[in-house]
Amino acid sequence: MNGLPLNGEKTHPLSEHALGVLRRLRDRGPVEAYQINPGVRNRLTRGPEAEWLAAPFRGPGDRQYYCITKAGRAALESSGG
Repeated sequence: MNGLPLNGEKTHPLSEHALGVLRRLRDRGPVEAYQINPGVRNRLTRGPEAEWLAAPFRGPGDRQYYCITKAGRAALESSGG
């Protein structure tokens, strides 16, 4: 990933939707990439509130999973979530 936002150059604070995704990652564990909006994935991995993991098993296609990081947990705590 290049470290830039998908549209523009300024990184904005986490949106309520992005915080909701972090809550989901915290509460349910890793989530497949296709279940998360690409813009939110971009923002969370630039943060770095989330990181991607390779699939724990080999199957058709290369699946990616996203999980929350310590920075993501701290962002949730500071937002009251």
